[in-house]
Amino acid sequence: MASYLTKLAALAALIVPLLAAPTNPHLKIRNFQSTDVVEDSYIVVYKPDITADVISSHVASVSASIARRDTTSGIGATYDLPLLKGYQVSADAATIAEIAAKPEVAYIEKDGIVTTQALQTQSGAPYGLGRLSHRAAGSTSYIYDSTAGSGVTIYVVDTGVYLEHSEFGGRATWGANFISGSPNTDEYGHGTHCAGTAAGSTYGISKKASIVAVKVLDKNGSGTFSGVISGIQWVATNAVPNSVLTMSLGGGFSSAVNSAVASAVNAGVTVVVAAGNSNADASGYSPASEPSAITVAASDSTDVRASFSNYGSLIDVFGPGVNVLSSWIGGTTATNTISGTSMATPHIAGLAAYLIGLEGLSTPAAVVARITALGTTGKITDPKGSVNLLGYNGNGA
Repeated sequence: MASYLTKLAALAALIVPLLAAPTNPHLKIRNFQSTDVVEDSYIVVYKPDITADVISSHVASVSASIARRDTTSGIGATYDLPLLKGYQVSADAATIAEIAAKPEVAYIEKDGIVTTQALQTQSGAPYGLGRLSHRAAGSTSYIYDSTAGSGVTIYVVDTGVYLEHSEFGGRATWGANFISGSPNTDEYGHGTHCAGTAAGSTYGISKKASIVAVKVLDKNGSGTFSGVISGIQWVATNAVPNSVLTMSLGGGFSSAVNSAVASAVNAGVTVVVAAGNSNADASGYSPASEPSAITVAASDSTDVRASFSNYGSLIDVFGPGVNVLSSWIGGTTATNTISGTSMATPHIAGLAAYLIGLEGLSTPAAVVARITALGTTGKITDPKGSVNLLGYNGNGA
């Protein structure tokens, strides 16, 4: 009987450690649960104050330990940067646990796998999408990064948005309504069209961005400066990080409207506005004349400035604005083809959201600088004193 109990106790001693073993063999291994990694490859990082002598001793010790276990593994690349000193090592779990226990080691990471961000191609896209993704005119293929505005919110300050349209796939929500007595939907179509160009799944630049409707124009497409200021204020107050405000609207010059736009920009919101459709200098119109906004003029499919487009030194960039196909009201798959700087603006608003999501741009100034740096130059015919710059998403085509 005693012999049986002795054997049972011995068996229990073997089982209990297996049940009690921690998931992470050592607390210094930070990403132990990661699965998208290179098998048995690790990055070992020393503590910041490590000396050359300690590194030399450490490497010798680790190399000897690996040699005892496996001649095919070993230390690979070494790192000697101001904020990162360490090395890559191929080794089994026992060796890594031994390395982690050394006092000079700050932490260890499994060697993760990285890939390029995949480019997507949408064939048969509206010409505006093709134009913003190619240096030359004439393409109907839209080439874009798969991030596609993910994590960015576009506030459409307009006639509202038909939230149920299939283009938005549940990404559109209602924000605020400043048209007294009107329903929380788009009664005119203009806002839905702009939202579709900025972020629709078929017609949009930033296909994964969120859309928030802010209604300041009525069922006839009209509104007031006071209502527009209220809409801008609502966005400036309620905007989440990584936000773009797009306004395809305008009237005569208004210092009050321009100041509201500047306030939104100062609050961290990238504001994109239409230049206007009067074939005149944009300096006489608001919000087009506000310097802190990205003011967008319109071009056609052959890169000619649209005959109606405003122009001048306050223009920041051109976008496709003639015969633009996008979503509309009246049904979940309804579309319409219309023209205006209103149509050019959401192309650039979508581009701003795309670049924010792709590159992590954190300020409106950074967005302006990036759109300027990437833009295609010298292609616009008859810019009429405007910058000769057409929006481009930087994919390389």
